[in-house]
Amino acid sequence: MTQQNLFEVDEKLITDTCRHCEHRQRWQCNSKVIQYCGVRKSNRTDNGLLKIKVTDAACFQFKSVKKAVVN
Repeated sequence: MTQQNLFEVDEKLITDTCRHCEHRQRWQCNSKVIQYCGVRKSNRTDNGLLKIKVTDAACFQFKSVKKAVVN
């Protein structure tokens, strides 16, 4: 008997995290810095953005941050 996977997981989602996403926004509140996702919405926050942790696995809307080349 073979076991079938219920969901297919994209390999990119396992290795990428919210830390390297272009949509990550950092908001400073007093001495704390709170991370939000600029794409996903939430009804639980006052600003309407989803609160994230940088160690969270990347979602399907992940875009890699383009690093600037310094000459």
